[in-house]
Amino acid sequence: MRNILSFICFSLLILSVWPKTAEEWKSRVLYQLMTDRFARTDGSAPECPDLLDYCGGTFKGIEKNLDYIQEMGFNAIWISPVQANGPKGYHGYHYQNIYEINEHFGTKQDFKDLVEACHSRDIWVMVDTVPNHVAPVPGRSDFSNIVPFNDPKYYHFPIIDCGPLFKEKSDNQTAMEICWLWNLPDLNHENEFVHTTLIDWIHQFIEEYKVDGLRLDAVRHVPQWFWKEFSEAAGVFTMGEVFHEDIAYVASYQTTMDSLLNFPLQERLYYAFHDGGSMTKISSFYKDAAPLYPDMTVLGNFVENHDMPRFLNENPDVPGFKAFYSFVICSIGIPSLYYGGEQLFDGGVDPENREPLFGKMDTNSEMYQYLKTMLNFRQKTEFYKYDQVERDVDDSFYSFSRGQYFFAFTNSEEDQLRVITSHSYQEGTILCNALNEKQCTEVKHGTFQIVLKNKEVKILYPQNPDASAKKSVWKNINELWTSGFAYANAKIGSFWRTNKN
Repeated sequence: MRNILSFICFSLLILSVWPKTAEEWKSRVLYQLMTDRFARTDGSAPECPDLLDYCGGTFKGIEKNLDYIQEMGFNAIWISPVQANGPKGYHGYHYQNIYEINEHFGTKQDFKDLVEACHSRDIWVMVDTVPNHVAPVPGRSDFSNIVPFNDPKYYHFPIIDCGPLFKEKSDNQTAMEICWLWNLPDLNHENEFVHTTLIDWIHQFIEEYKVDGLRLDAVRHVPQWFWKEFSEAAGVFTMGEVFHEDIAYVASYQTTMDSLLNFPLQERLYYAFHDGGSMTKISSFYKDAAPLYPDMTVLGNFVENHDMPRFLNENPDVPGFKAFYSFVICSIGIPSLYYGGEQLFDGGVDPENREPLFGKMDTNSEMYQYLKTMLNFRQKTEFYKYDQVERDVDDSFYSFSRGQYFFAFTNSEEDQLRVITSHSYQEGTILCNALNEKQCTEVKHGTFQIVLKNKEVKILYPQNPDASAKKSVWKNINELWTSGFAYANAKIGSFWRTNKN
């Protein structure tokens, strides 16, 4: 009887901590890495002569360097696909056998050991998943080496190339779902065998490896009905890639999965921090997006990824890079960093943006230490639990508050002085900069001043936290109203700009 009770208690404990809900994922910050490019098992750091082929990174290499990731402040990793791939499939997106693990990365047990090692540190694991296509095949017709989809009847024919559709900016969704992406055989999800096999496989994969989440690749190229079934079968947190900047189009997919990578916001932040464009586009994003997304608070925020040139490639602007990442970390959503950003990697078009990190894990580097400061502050204060209320906005300045914390950003190299009238602090409150405690300002006559230099970021908070809580009844009512109470049924949330006080 005692053994039975122990087993039941253990089982209940497992169920209580896994899988993690979308709500729980809000506490996570993702470190995106490519297994082949992160670290080798033996710790060696040879040059990689061909970035289009394997460089030697492994699961064991990741496991041995979890300190590097965790000490920076990350509590989740997003790794590239792990299935057995075709020749030169170092990236994982050309799978040949969905049931086997890529032998270049290690064994099934190596992968399980990595997941277990992460969980022992409270690091959650998100795995990239590719249900849209398979590896290139001879003559685009010989599928004999693809397991289990080894027959042409499982694919879309005649072949339509996705390339021209992208160039034409086609809105033909049917064509987008049957075209071959980068000449990769496109699976026909209407085929019952394809459909049921993928659904059964992902359920078995999750049960066997106990990962905490999935990043879903090429979402816009697969019917929405399939994603809903796939996500439900997985039973873990799902974040999809809809590579598009149109808010309404991307938002429509959140009814089929938990989260989406926030490409529309990334495009607008890139315009502001990389190109020097008006920051009012950021404000427009939140106003336009709030009524369309079922839940903006779990969207995946990012600066760069494996499919685009790095931020610093064409514009070696480190202050702008820091400001961009700061916004991603501080705003609503689940932040992620693409590996190498902490070492200021500046690679260009794929595969130049997939540089090996071997021998370059400098924990004293400028960006590593900056990210460590930002992420530690996020975890210590848990400001991510609070609504985001937009404050002052203009072409070169953007600010919002979350709880008692006030976040200010600029994309200008010139000094920016602003008198802030939209806030919730009590008269006489002393506000200090979390990134430089010597910089403080006082609320006088209902306003306070803030100065930002050369794309600087400031996070202000009350020196006496209780002071900000002693607000007048009318100020509390005003904040409740302007933070989205009146729009709750429309799910607009707390992004509407507050009235001046």
